[in-house]
Amino acid sequence: MDYGNQITDRDELLEKLVKNSSKQLFYTRVTSLAALVLCAAVTVCLSVVVPKVMTTVESANEILTQVSETITLADTTLESVTAMSTSISDMGTTMDTFITDNAETVEEIMTKLEEIDFEGLNDAIEDLGDVVEPLANFFGKFS
Repeated sequence: MDYGNQITDRDELLEKLVKNSSKQLFYTRVTSLAALVLCAAVTVCLSVVVPKVMTTVESANEILTQVSETITLADTTLESVTAMSTSISDMGTTMDTFITDNAETVEEIMTKLEEIDFEGLNDAIEDLGDVVEPLANFFGKFS
């Protein structure tokens, strides 16, 4: 066995091992530094983005509250309009019933109005005026 050759091979292997470990240490440090920079960047981004997101969420909540109130008012208005429409329909039905019920009475009244002799009535009023005028003159002398 050649111990001199073995020692040289060991030294070379150790030297390669040290170089390889140095390279691994370098890359590990670079990776750690990159991870640190990435963490810092994420922290900065979150510190900038989160307040804006929270403001946006608060605005969205306010808008949703207003929309909810508007929808509630619209529902109330629709209920009122529906009730008013029902009332108008009922009133129309009542008016139709009223007109139908009173149509005969109105027809009788119109017939009786047509039967009135307005010329005769005018003549009677003139005659009454002719009679009352002398009486008025007579009683006017006592006042």
